[in-house]
Parts: sequence; structure tokens; C-alpha cells
Amino acid sequence: MTEIIDGIAHVTAAEAAIELSTTETRVLMLLKQKALQGTLSDQGWFITKASLDSYEEAGETAPQQPACRTACTATRCGCH
Repeated sequence: MTEIIDGIAHVTAAEAAIELSTTETRVLMLLKQKALQGTLSDQGWFITKASLDSYEEAGETAPQQPACRTACTATRCGCH
């Protein structure tokens, strides 16, 4: 069910999880990573419909590996 908050359409984290075929925990992680935008209220997190639609259109990208430190001497880190 779409909620209008400050004139912007939002869905609950649970609804976003269903739409993305994932878990609420993953939705919260995406909020923290700023892959989704949302608002926290007394009832929980509400994700903007626009950011949810944009995320779905772009598709989930593979996580990026952290860059090696300049002092790295490992031969199996995949950076060399």
C-alpha cells in the first residue's frame, strides 16, 4: 500500500522486500548503502517508490571488492 509522506509516494520496508524478492534486512542494508532512499517514522522505514523503481530498473550490481592497500604484498588478492 502506497503512503504519501511529504508529498512523496512511499512503501513499507516489507512491501519493498516483496517487490525486490528479498528480505527486509536486505532492504535496510540497501538504505544504509544509499542504494534506496527512505524515511524512518514511528511505524518503521518507508522507502520512496521512485528509488525502488530506479533500483529495479538498474538491476542489482555485483558488490565491488575493496581496493588493495598500497602496501599489500599478497599474491592472491586479485588486485595484482
